[in-house]
Amino acid sequence: MTLRDLSYLLAVAEFRNFSQAAEHCAISQPTLSTQIKKLEDYLGIDLFLRDKNNIAITDACREILPIARRILDDVRSIRQIAAHTSARHRNQLSLGAFPSLASYVLPEYVFRIKQHYPDLKLQLVEEKTHALIALLLDKKLDAALLALPVEHAALEYRLLFEDPFTLAVSADHPLAGLEEVDLNQAARENLLLLDEGHCLRDQALKLCDPARFVEHDFRASSLETLRFMVKNGVGVTLMPSVAIQPEDKDIRYIDIRQRPSRSIALVWLKTHPRSALLETMAKLLAYKPLP
Repeated sequence: MTLRDLSYLLAVAEFRNFSQAAEHCAISQPTLSTQIKKLEDYLGIDLFLRDKNNIAITDACREILPIARRILDDVRSIRQIAAHTSARHRNQLSLGAFPSLASYVLPEYVFRIKQHYPDLKLQLVEEKTHALIALLLDKKLDAALLALPVEHAALEYRLLFEDPFTLAVSADHPLAGLEEVDLNQAARENLLLLDEGHCLRDQALKLCDPARFVEHDFRASSLETLRFMVKNGVGVTLMPSVAIQPEDKDIRYIDIRQRPSRSIALVWLKTHPRSALLETMAKLLAYKPLP
């Protein structure tokens, strides 16, 4: 019984289809079927019940599957440790951030990291939150800047800073002269939001009562697009403080009385072999939080 056999076993159990499992494993279907049959012969049990239209998992196989997953996960961890301690990877680190944060904080954070770790080669990844979490869990990303909460038992985090929201309106908007605004005062305004999948969209919807605000049909792919739409009087939006551009005279950023904010943290896998480095890096990035 080999690690390859276990990976084939998991593939068939996942897809319940030998053709799809073979394609996933990059082998031919006859080869996969032969290997599974050899594994069954070796164990002396049936792992799958086969008929023309269905593949069922036997009770014995159900008990074996979680063990097989743990074994392959442990092997991946061993390989990751070896990779991170090898000369080629020792000075490399991948850091991710979601789009409504990345372009505003990564330049400053990269500068800080380079000052303290001049030989460290950073690989930066900009993805939506769900994609970053998947990369962390799959051990394809070392750490990520995410908005809390991040609810996954395999991950740990260190809070870096609070990022307050402001209400962004055009310079000639009726609310533009206010120093502070209650969200209820902005009710019935056209609320501009990011597209589905952006965590900032979800945060905004939690803060703004859908019964009071009217969500505009337009969905932006970036904060800069939202800023442009606000400037042109299409609607208003919630703008995180890290993205404020105070020198821009065509837009006003108004403090919100309720003081809503998002909590930004550095997140990594609990079993990461360089957790100590990431702990130190979190302290470095949390020092003098960004405005």
